[in-house]
Amino acid sequence: MPEHAVVPRWKYPGVPIFLLGGFLGAALNWGTTFFLALKLAVNPLLAFFAGTFLNQAFHYVYYNVVYVNHEIRMKTSFPLHLFLSFWVSAGSAALLWIFLARFHWALPDALLACLVLLALSNALLNRISTFSSAKMAEVEYREMNDSFYDDNTDEKKVSRFRAWYHRSRYERLTRFVSQYFKKGMRLADLGCGNCWWNVRRLPVTGVDINAKMLGWAKGHKRLKDYKVCGDLSRTGLKTKSFDIVLMSEVLEHVFDHSSVLKEVRRILKEDGTFLITVPYDFFLGPFFVLFNLNCLYMAYLRGSAYHKYRCGHIHHFTRGRLRKTLAENGFRLERVFVVNGLLLYAAARKDR
Repeated sequence: MPEHAVVPRWKYPGVPIFLLGGFLGAALNWGTTFFLALKLAVNPLLAFFAGTFLNQAFHYVYYNVVYVNHEIRMKTSFPLHLFLSFWVSAGSAALLWIFLARFHWALPDALLACLVLLALSNALLNRISTFSSAKMAEVEYREMNDSFYDDNTDEKKVSRFRAWYHRSRYERLTRFVSQYFKKGMRLADLGCGNCWWNVRRLPVTGVDINAKMLGWAKGHKRLKDYKVCGDLSRTGLKTKSFDIVLMSEVLEHVFDHSSVLKEVRRILKEDGTFLITVPYDFFLGPFFVLFNLNCLYMAYLRGSAYHKYRCGHIHHFTRGRLRKTLAENGFRLERVFVVNGLLLYAAARKDR
């Protein structure tokens, strides 16, 4: 079999499992509400509050059993989940009151409308919060074509916004790296893909898991040399051999920051510079909204399995989180700024 052949993989049917959870939760909510309201004469609003709360509790258990994903780094703690479930239940009861008191709907019709709205909101939030997987996204990434990143800058192949976004971030990265690079320096790009940013053909050593992209980048003179590596905590590069180490939009995919950043410290010279870019990804911020909408579109309308796993984004960075992550792993953040309101660009050095 060729080294990079695409291997068919058997998978559980994710969508039916997801829909099954929604159906069971809704049925539990419906049954509880009618039992309390009709059999025990409980106020319909209180009955629906109890049914919704039970529904939320069921989903908490169901998704932690079915979608066990230890990669997600920012899971909702149980007390916070309990607090949010209370307010979701209260809001659902308030919505039922509007249908009953203001629009004078019959209880079954009002309850059905509330359950539909609740299901849609739960589906969106669960899709956003539980389907990220760096491991599964990595499987898809290994099989991507060699010009994947170049294709994302071509308006004939992607939307104008996506083409602008990717061109802009690469062009800005080119200028950013150029501010630190001097002739004679050695530069390593960890997780480089096909190294689109290196249009000035700096002597870059690339490290990535996709051999096709690395070969393509070497052929287009974007890399001086490269190393195929499935674990960025074990690059095999020489100790203290690089003046600059770059990780551009990689840290959000990395399961274990400590081991990878330890490797960066090992290969970086004592006076070297660590350059980082990550999505500026806070809840309901511009990147959060645009990225998740694009993942939904690409996954379910364009059939991209890579986007079904949210491209492997399991970390969400703000300035403070990036600073804390670097500080915890022996780096001092010297500079950080926002690009296009969507990305963080940063420079750090070893904190001796």
